[in-house]
Amino acid sequence: METFIHPALPSAELALIQSACLGVPLAEETWTDVRGERLLALARWHQVRPQVFAAVQHFSASWVGELKQEVFQLTLSNLVNTRETLSLLTILKKNQISAYAYKGCVWAEWLYGQQSRREFGDIDLLVAKDDVNRCLDLFRSVGYAPDPYREYLLTNQTSIRDAFFRTDYHIPMEKRVGAASSMMLEVHWQVAYPRLCFSFPSKEWSEYKVQMMIQSESVRCFTNEYQLLLLIMHHGGKENWAKLKYVADLAAYMKRYGAATNWPLVKRLAEKKGLWKLVRQSLGLLKALGMPWSDAWPEVEAVSLKATILKNWEEMPPDPKNSTWMYLKQAITIREHTADQWEVAKAHLRYMSELKLLLHKSRWYAGKS
Repeated sequence: METFIHPALPSAELALIQSACLGVPLAEETWTDVRGERLLALARWHQVRPQVFAAVQHFSASWVGELKQEVFQLTLSNLVNTRETLSLLTILKKNQISAYAYKGCVWAEWLYGQQSRREFGDIDLLVAKDDVNRCLDLFRSVGYAPDPYREYLLTNQTSIRDAFFRTDYHIPMEKRVGAASSMMLEVHWQVAYPRLCFSFPSKEWSEYKVQMMIQSESVRCFTNEYQLLLLIMHHGGKENWAKLKYVADLAAYMKRYGAATNWPLVKRLAEKKGLWKLVRQSLGLLKALGMPWSDAWPEVEAVSLKATILKNWEEMPPDPKNSTWMYLKQAITIREHTADQWEVAKAHLRYMSELKLLLHKSRWYAGKS
């Protein structure tokens, strides 16, 4: 693995946020050139306001009060989201549907030990593919509806529905709450688009099942090692560390569980899934960004982020309208072996052969333009 020297971050604000995400104490000189409005804008975009507030709450800058109020509102929103998550899981349990809570409030509790310490918005639930339609019906009965695009595909002819389930991984749903707010839910039967070849099939979930207590209720989720791979897959493999929220999550895992993690198991599972290179690079990223490294953690070499990612961290670009090419490039780049890279390429070719589905998708987008 190549070793790089991480370039200096281009602004005082981003350097401060990076330190907060890594849990590194802030030096007094960190504050010299900080612009409050710029810092708040970056913290919002990177979705790390709780981490930043925890690091700066003892300082007297005027913008700290504004950040405190935003974090308070986030805490209230997180608590509402958590109660809704537990309510939906109860509905599924009463109907004998096995569901795993994923990301959201589970990762807030798992990584930070508090619902207030992590920004999250959507409710993410993992269910077996055969249970998806029942889940949709149950969630419709309590006010949720699929987003218009998925509704368009789901209500189409059987061949289109089947192609959608072959090529997609989730259905976003929304429930209106009052005139100006809503609850967002994503029903997953896979963790990412099948063409990305991130293999976490439902048949293996029970092997890595554990229960977590959230607000005095037992929630089904996964072991630390399995969830770590899910985290690295999502944050690094799919999203390519696009926001510092993802870095903060991995740093939180290492501080909380790094010394107790079964690293031989992580390696075995990651190699089986073609993700061992990504695991090494992800840990190397933390080291390169300046996170103090414990002797109890795996020894890795520091690996820098690409300049384009560092630029995006600073410039906060809008989400791309189409991520297909970006996802393909990233899914191939993170693979260590040619055979795994070829599987990703073949999976994308199979997706491109779904001509009937792609035609219906193009009609939808043409109608919305």
